[in-house]
Amino acid sequence: MGLSEHDRKILWAKAGNRCSYRYGHDICDEELVFSDNREDILVGEECHIVGEKPGSARYISDFSERDTYSNRILMCRKHHKVVDDDERTYTIKKLRNMKREHEKSIAERIKKKEIEPIVIKDSVFRTEVRDTDEAIGMEVNKPAQLSNVKSELIADNVRKAVGFSTNQGLTSMIMTCSNCNRTFPLAYTGPPPSRATCPHCGEENIIDTR
Repeated sequence: MGLSEHDRKILWAKAGNRCSYRYGHDICDEELVFSDNREDILVGEECHIVGEKPGSARYISDFSERDTYSNRILMCRKHHKVVDDDERTYTIKKLRNMKREHEKSIAERIKKKEIEPIVIKDSVFRTEVRDTDEAIGMEVNKPAQLSNVKSELIADNVRKAVGFSTNQGLTSMIMTCSNCNRTFPLAYTGPPPSRATCPHCGEENIIDTR
């Protein structure tokens, strides 16, 4: 079945695009999507807390929330293997606490601006939903900077359809690049980012919202 698009967006947003592993003083915090200047590279894995199938770590047969946000924890590949190879140490309770502590840390660091907002650019989010009460094309519930982003929602037999949703407040503006003097649109959720990159020349521009 797999995670719904809604639950996947919440999982990645609350984890701050970082590995959730923490055990004692050992904290990973590795970024799970990074760029090598040619393409974005994904190294994150949506790990099951209660195992996916018989024989997998921490499996429970009569568990109804297997493919939901509450049963997934975001990790790098290395620590996904670590927790699944030692289920005696990494119990269901331990992983749930690990996830909760990591997400709390991310929320505090974003509030203190220790973590810059997630940058989403040159992307199309396409969602197809049928036969349900509500459908959301794109949902952003953490501070984010959006540039050249398109949300496509195809809804069939849906009572309520929303193309874009956020609980952060959405701000849009037109920037003028300090280097090439060309204008470009910028949108962000939550507190304003400190800088925005010009899509025309690549120059970083300081954002002054005073």
